[in-house]
Formats: sequence, structure tokens, C-alpha cells
Amino acid sequence: MTHTDQSQLSVSAAGGRELSTADVVHAVIRLYRTLCYRRHLVFGSMAVCAALGIAYYLTAPRYYGSVAELMISERKADELTSMGEQVANENLMANQQKLLSSPVVIRNAISELPEQYLVDLASVPRRDWVEDLTSRLSVGTSRKGSSMEVRYRSRDPEAAAAVVSAIVDSYLAAVEYMHQGVADESLEQRRTDLQTNKNQIEQTQGRLLALRQAVGHLAVGEQEEAIDPVVQRALQMNERWTEAQNRRVELQARLGALNASIERGEDVRQHLIVLEETLGQQMMVSSLGMSADDLTNIREREQEKAEAERELASLTPYLGPKNPRMIELNAKIRGIEQYLANYRASAGQRVAGLAGTELGPMLRQLLSQSVQQAGFEEEEKRKAFVAARQEATQQSSNLIHLRNTERELVRLENEHDALIEQIKTTERFLLQKPIQAMVTKDPLPEDRPVSPRLKVVGLLSLICGLTIGVTLAYVQDVLDDRFNSPEELSTQLGVPVLGLVQRLDPIVGQGLETVHTHVRPNDTDSEAFRTLRTSLALSTDGAERILISSAEPGDGKTTVSANLAVAFAQAGKRTLVIDADLRRPGMTTLLGLKGKPGVTDLLSSGQPPAQLAPSHVVQTDAERLHIIPAGLRRPNPAELLASKAFIELLAWADSKYDQVLVDCPPVLAVSDAQIVGRLVDGAVLVVRPDKNHRRLVARACENFRSTGSQVLGVVANDVSDMHGSGYGYGYGYSYQADEELDSIDEVSAVDVSVSTDEPRQAA
Repeated sequence: MTHTDQSQLSVSAAGGRELSTADVVHAVIRLYRTLCYRRHLVFGSMAVCAALGIAYYLTAPRYYGSVAELMISERKADELTSMGEQVANENLMANQQKLLSSPVVIRNAISELPEQYLVDLASVPRRDWVEDLTSRLSVGTSRKGSSMEVRYRSRDPEAAAAVVSAIVDSYLAAVEYMHQGVADESLEQRRTDLQTNKNQIEQTQGRLLALRQAVGHLAVGEQEEAIDPVVQRALQMNERWTEAQNRRVELQARLGALNASIERGEDVRQHLIVLEETLGQQMMVSSLGMSADDLTNIREREQEKAEAERELASLTPYLGPKNPRMIELNAKIRGIEQYLANYRASAGQRVAGLAGTELGPMLRQLLSQSVQQAGFEEEEKRKAFVAARQEATQQSSNLIHLRNTERELVRLENEHDALIEQIKTTERFLLQKPIQAMVTKDPLPEDRPVSPRLKVVGLLSLICGLTIGVTLAYVQDVLDDRFNSPEELSTQLGVPVLGLVQRLDPIVGQGLETVHTHVRPNDTDSEAFRTLRTSLALSTDGAERILISSAEPGDGKTTVSANLAVAFAQAGKRTLVIDADLRRPGMTTLLGLKGKPGVTDLLSSGQPPAQLAPSHVVQTDAERLHIIPAGLRRPNPAELLASKAFIELLAWADSKYDQVLVDCPPVLAVSDAQIVGRLVDGAVLVVRPDKNHRRLVARACENFRSTGSQVLGVVANDVSDMHGSGYGYGYGYSYQADEELDSIDEVSAVDVSVSTDEPRQAA
């Protein structure tokens, strides 16, 4: 069981008390007491570690160290800063540390070292030189992170300084190579790229000029909405060709309709109006024998009529019909209408004068000529469109190449500008080293060895010895499940320690002659029971009925009960002791009252205990001290103690005596003590710290509390050897009726020894 489990058990027994400062103080005090008790173990561990440290210091090889300090600074690529203004970041320092301790730097340093300084590598295979030297090397950074310290340990102080110097030189060379070599390679590559870029720009400009000449100065627009004139002309030619096709088809349709009308013998004059729209008015009038002047005259008359009608409409709201102007306009309109009617009648007579056989062929001839002319125009426009389309296709291809070439030229020019900027940056980089390392402390040989150091060895030996000693003491204390002090007893159980009873020397005699308080009232051993009496009087409020029990047999509860009863009687109190241990009546045996009627007879008689009790009370040799023995054994002691008769017996005793003590069996052996605990004012638990285990005592207190019994406190019995070597007792026991057990097994804690091999039994 660990201390954590014990603490949890103790906290549970104390009714769930929360961890407080007092608990921490108690734990510290307990640890201090444990270390004081087992100080020989702590001192022994420290002595052993000190001896080992001395042996190591005397026999260990001496190593000498050398230290070099480097200031690391970083310059930014776009500005020049002084070294004092630079702040190295963590990533930079970490990378520089890795570089300084890298195999490449170490290998180069070894190659530069003279053979006389390779003393540490003399017995190491060459393939392991780098690894062995690295194991002796340490690289660290300062608190501000701007400098590095390089340390090396060697058996020769001169070799240590030489190795550090070689490593620093190899590191500086590596930094210079990384800076200069990479920058030169980068600059050369960018210059090559720039020359290639210039050649590409010249070639692209030549191709762009040729494309612009091929396209022409009008085809240089870059807007997506703009249409090239060549392409636009092709589109116009396509529209004209389409219009010619539509006109030819329309004329063919008119010719077909006219032929159908002629074949059916229909009047072809109905086609005149349509043919006028198709062939044109001029051609129709010429075909009918009319002149162009006639048409012009008709148009003028119609225009005059329209103007007169508009003027008449505008004057009608303001002038009456008899107004001269209104009359004049009406007359003019009627005159024009009469002229037009006469003209149309004349034209109709001309058309009517044509024979049906003459008008049809004439119209057919006109339409046939128009169809042939439309077909010729359609073919010419088709040829023009095909030529324009081929030209537009070639022009579009040239335009695409032109725009792609222009984009390529822009890209190359941008790349040219970027390469120039990169070259300038690289040149500035060469002028300004981004990482600078400067040796601020040269490595020097040291005369005093860095290992081993007497102070360090002594301190480590002291710390190791103290740690091992404290750990062993703590482990032994954890494994030893017993109480080491009254304070621990009180803290673990959560109840006060009412008294400490030392180991009592046995007194030869019978009855009260063996009780120390009665025989030796002025002895120091008797003072412990008077102290217990006083503690009970001060710590309880009218506890006149007190139960005395223990966790296990052999803890001395009967001895404590007898001495405490005598102490109460000596204080002038009428005291009654009731031996309720009906299984192994120790008090009855102590006073030589075995076989006399007692508690079992009172409880099983069936009569009121108040009537029979006086006859069962036995007067002892001590004044004012009476006892009721256990009586004859009964098969049901627990039932007797739980009966109403026992309650009446306690009530009678409470009315007749100032103090009543009930001696009960151990609480973990049987349930008798828990039964009686509910009927009294409180219980006192007798504990032997060197014998009882913590968990058993805590369980005993918890058993009392689980039944509602009040635990007034504990009595630490047989404490004379608490800090000695008396921890070897077992805790197995047997608690049962034994006809042949006549000896007083609880006269004192020394007189009782229970074998650990005897199985525990309950009556």
C-alpha cells in the first residue's frame, strides 16, 4: 500500500476531509520524522556516493578545454548595415551551429591539423575520427543569440587549442565558399541567360517587322472588337452575293408565275403591279409606250395634292368651309384628283388596247432578260467573294501570328528587365556578404582541467547520495504499513490521540494486584492512565458511558480498561465496568471471575435487568470500582448485546454510577463492538502502533462511524519501542471461545503474542 492509498483511506475515515495546508504540513512533518528515524540509511547512501565520487575523481583521466567565441551577423540583401546593428535570428544561429559541427567542416579541420595534435585520435580508427572528435566538441549560443562558443576537450591543453582553432578556420572557409562560390555561379548563369534573352529579342523583332509589312499598316489594331478592312470587305462581298442570289430566285419565281398564267389563259395585267416592283417602274413605263416626263408630271401632281391636303387639315380647326382659302384648297385638290383620274384612264386604255397575246410575251421577255442578267451578276459577285475570302483568311492568319509575336516580344522584354535586376542584386550580394563571422575570442590552452572537477564531483555525489537515501527511506516507509508517531496516528485516522501508554512490566499476582494503577498509583506508568482519564474528561461533553475496544486481539484493550477504571475510581467516581466481551472475556479472567453469573445471565433471564443487576455486580478491591463479569458463554452473544435488555442494563448502570466502561471485543473480529457503540456516548480505540497496520486501524474507525458511533479518540499502547525495531509482529489472529484458554491474554500488551500462522476466525 502506498502513501497515496493510505492518505485516501485516512481521508475517507475522517469523513471526506478536504486537503488543506494543515494536511501538507502534517505530510512534511511525517517525511521529516521518517528521515530522522531512518537517518542512518540517508547518511549511509551519502557516504557510499561520496566514496564513489572520490574514487572517480582520483582515477578519472584529466581533460583540458579550450574555448573560441564567434560573432555571427546577417546582412539583408537590400541594405547595408553595420555589424553592431544586426540581430541574428534563431534559425540563422541553428543553421550555423549545424554547419560548424558538420562532418565536412570537421573533416577539413582534421586534414589541416599537424600530427602532433591528434593525440586524442591515436587509438581511434581513421574511419571514426570525425565521429570521435565531434563527440568531444560542443557548440553553443549566447543568451542574446548573436555569438557562438566552440568548446573542445582533450587530454593535451595544446591539442585542445589547436583543434578549436582548426575547426574555426574550417568553418570560416566553408562560410566564404558558400557565399562566394554560390554567388559567382549564380551571376555567371544570369549573364548567360541575359545574352540568350537579347538574341531572342532581336529575332522576335525581325519576325514582328516582317509580319507587320505583310499585314499592312491598317491591320495593327489590338482591340478584339476591331475588324480588319480585308475581312470587312470579304463580309460585304458575301452580303452582295447573297442579295444577287435572292434577286435571281425572285425573278425566276415571277417568271414561273407569269408562264403559268399565260398557259392557263388568265389575264396577265394582274402581274403588272408586281412586275413594276420587280423590274422597276421605268422599264414598265417604257414597255407600255410612256415617257419619263409623264411619270415626273404624275409625281409632281401627287405631291401638290398631298401638300394641299396637309394645309387643308391644318386650317380646318380655325377656318370655316366658306373661307376663301378653304374653298381654294378644296378646288385645287379636286382639280388634281380629276387630272390623275384622267391620266390613269388614258393609261388603262393603252394597256387594254394591247392584245392578250401581245402583253404576255412582252412581259415574259422582260422577265427572262432580267433572270439572265441576275444570274450573270450573281456569278460575278460569287467570284469576287471567293477571292476576298481567300485574302481575308490569309490576313487573319497573319494577324494571329502578329499578335502572338507581339506578346512574345513583351515577355522577352520583361524577362530582360528581370535578369538585369537579378544581376544587379547578385553584384550587390557579392559586395555585401549576407553572413559574416568574426572571431572575438581566440582559443587558448588552459592549465586547469575541465574534467573531473572536485566541486562538481562533490556536489553530484552529495545530491545523488541524498536523493538515493531519501528515496530508500521513503520506499521503506511506504512498505512499512505501521504508524511511526502519535501525530501520524492522529492525522491518518482523523481523531485525537487521548493517551500514550508505554510498555508495562508484568506484575505477579491475581485480580487487581496485576493492575499498575491499583498497585503502583504513583508510578510513571500509572500517570499515563490518569492522563487518559483527564483527556476523556476534557474532550467529551458528559461521556459517562464509554466503550473500549481495539482493532485486533492482543492490542491491550483489557489492560487499558482495567487501569482506566481504577483511575476513574481513584478520582472519586463510582465506576462500573461491564465485560461485554462475551466470547473471550478478558476482564472477567483478569479479575478471576470466570464462572460467576454476569452479563449473559442478565440478558437471557427474561427478567428486567434493573432487578437482577445489583445481585450480579461484584465489588473489587478498589474502592468505588464495581464490575459485572461476562457470565457463562452463550451461542448468540451478538443477539444478546443487540437486545432491549442490554439497553435497559446500560440505563440502570447510568443511573447508579458516575462512570460506566464497557469492555468490548475487537471491532474487526466481530460486530459486537459496533452494536454496543450505538448505545454508548463514545468509543475509545486501543492501538499498538508497532503491531497494527494502518489500513486495519482505519477500517476499525470506519466501522464505528458507519454505524453512527462516535470515536472519542485512540490510545497508543506499548509505545516505548515506537522508534525502535519492534515492527516485526504479524497481524493474523484467532478470536473464538476456548475452554482451555485460562491465562490472562490481555493483562498487558507484552503478555499477548498471537501467531501470524493462526487463521482469523469470527465467533
